[in-house]
Amino acid sequence: MTTTRITLFKILFITLFAFFIVSPTYGQETKRELLELLKRKELTPEKREGYLCQLSCIYKKTDTIKAYDFADQALQTARSENSPGRQAIAYEAIADVARYLDNAPKLIQYADSSYAAAIRSKEELALAYAHYAIAYKYEKIGIKDKYIYYMLKSLAYFEKHKIRYDKLVNGYENLGAIFIDNNDLKYCEKYNKKALDLAYQSRNPINIANGLTSWALFLVRSAEQKSPANVKLLQKAENYYLKAITIFESENKKGNLNWSYGRTCLNLSSLYLYHFFDSRPQQTLNYLKKTEEVCLKLDVPIQLMVMYGQQAQYYTNLNDIPNIEKVLRKVEQHIAGNPSINSRYYALLYKNYMDLAELKNDFPAYRKYFALYDQALRVRIEKENRVKEYNASMRFETEKKSQEIKLLRENLETNRKVNYLYIALVVFVFFTLLFMLRSYYFRQKSYIKTNLLLQKANEEAAFLSKIKEEEARIAVLESELKEKELQIAVNEKIMNEQANIKLQQELMTNNLQLEKKNDVLKDIKSRLEVMKSEKPSEIKNISKTIDKSMEVDEEFELLKTSLENTNPAFFSALQEKASGTLTKLDFKYCGYIKLGMSTKEIAGHMNIETQSMRMARYRIKQKLNLDRDTDLDEYIGSV
Repeated sequence: MTTTRITLFKILFITLFAFFIVSPTYGQETKRELLELLKRKELTPEKREGYLCQLSCIYKKTDTIKAYDFADQALQTARSENSPGRQAIAYEAIADVARYLDNAPKLIQYADSSYAAAIRSKEELALAYAHYAIAYKYEKIGIKDKYIYYMLKSLAYFEKHKIRYDKLVNGYENLGAIFIDNNDLKYCEKYNKKALDLAYQSRNPINIANGLTSWALFLVRSAEQKSPANVKLLQKAENYYLKAITIFESENKKGNLNWSYGRTCLNLSSLYLYHFFDSRPQQTLNYLKKTEEVCLKLDVPIQLMVMYGQQAQYYTNLNDIPNIEKVLRKVEQHIAGNPSINSRYYALLYKNYMDLAELKNDFPAYRKYFALYDQALRVRIEKENRVKEYNASMRFETEKKSQEIKLLRENLETNRKVNYLYIALVVFVFFTLLFMLRSYYFRQKSYIKTNLLLQKANEEAAFLSKIKEEEARIAVLESELKEKELQIAVNEKIMNEQANIKLQQELMTNNLQLEKKNDVLKDIKSRLEVMKSEKPSEIKNISKTIDKSMEVDEEFELLKTSLENTNPAFFSALQEKASGTLTKLDFKYCGYIKLGMSTKEIAGHMNIETQSMRMARYRIKQKLNLDRDTDLDEYIGSV
């Protein structure tokens, strides 16, 4: 066994490393302080529910039954007060417990309940908690963009109102972890820095220690981007880890033993083990012993598994087979005593026993553990298939509901626009009719006035005609009058005749105008009749039906090849290039890369996390003495 051999526990540590990145931080009060606060009789129901939810957050890592009980008490109190907003906050606490238990159906159920209650309450605080729960729902079913969207909405409210720094630090750490998984160091740095700044603002030692741990982890990842790793960044990360551990130890002396203490110790011992082992082997051993003390004291199963993995890796580097077997037995006892541990650890354990038996040339033991490994692998694959099938169905249902909501909103918007159009049309018709009625009124008034003037003119004409007849008679009777009087009479007659001619001309002009006006009035009447006979147009509502049928099929294929059937010349060339430093597990990784499989596919087949596979690729590249610009896939494909 070589000093660079990757054992089960190294794989286990890397697999769980991301989990420790995003482990939750706790509230602003300690567990003891919160329990004392709950004993006060003058507490309002709202404050009592808040303390219960914070206690649920603290207990979920050590006692999930108590954590659920505290959250349920908060929910029952909120129900008795008939407060949808506080119910939403309590549902979020229960959903958080379900998330830690990895119970996807319950997480989704309580997250949806929290969101529904928050919508009913229309309270910003309730919506902030509901968005926090919904974000983790989308993370669980694998929709990362929606996880980021809802998490940022939730954290924006908490940050604006300076509340729940535990959720702020935890939320930004999680966002940093999401981007570090995608190798996006820019946003990882942004959110981890924000988590650290908010931790200092909270003035809570546990928050500060967790912020320092996350920032140190970012520095380690940044250092590993270089080839070889940037030693200065690794030393800075070591200092941040040591600061965090100093804070945890101080809190431990006060009686506040925190679960995050273990994850920080594990991260620091990992730094020593994988980066400073050659230069500081004794310091690595000392810190492994310290980490073992802390993890045993905390008694968190998953931390103990990682701690044993680090021990096994240390002894593997020293080629110390007896101690490796001793650690394997401890892990086997630990798994047997904790039924809640994921079944994949059985497969990893048996796989490591197989490698050990192969190293010792113990073929019967190898066959025994191969059978156990194969059985555990089938159980694990079956469970993962069920989980992935469930997640796929939930993604389908979620997208379906989103599309239905989108359609409803579009229909609502269309109906609103149609209603506005109807209103505008009614207003237009109303004002058009009003204008026409007003115009008709004024025309009628003008017509009546014209008729009166015409009647008056006719009466005047008749009266003048009578005067003319009288004057003629007077002229005959006064023919004998003097010449002067006759001349006067003749002049008057001429003047009267001219006046009559002018008056007749005016009468003719008025008649023509009257006829024209009558024609206009008739035209208006005919147009009114046409308008009365017209029918209004009817607008049909457009309905849209989206037929959605989505069938998500996921196929999983087993291992495509094994080391026994690979091309001997291929691996001998790689071993020669690596100066004999490649392990059998390295050969397996190279074989999968030669087959053209992606990092994610290899991680799935090897039952490890994607981050673990990236670290393995990084180490293989170092062993092959490849520079930073050389792509590992292209190089292996060309061998």
